[in-house]
Amino acid sequence: MNTNKLVRLNSLFEKALTNNVKLIEKRELADLYNEFINDGRNDFKPNTVAFPSGDRRSVS
Repeated sequence: MNTNKLVRLNSLFEKALTNNVKLIEKRELADLYNEFINDGRNDFKPNTVAFPSGDRRSVS
């Protein structure tokens, strides 16, 4: 996330804390917040475990 978006996110957040934010700014704040939270998460591979597809075993 670039610096301009972080500054805007902070500004809208401060405005929201004082209950001085407009509806369209609430939407922008939500979008920027989601972008901030998800920034860099696409670089990670999901943690999956591949089990062999052979015979099934039981614990008994």
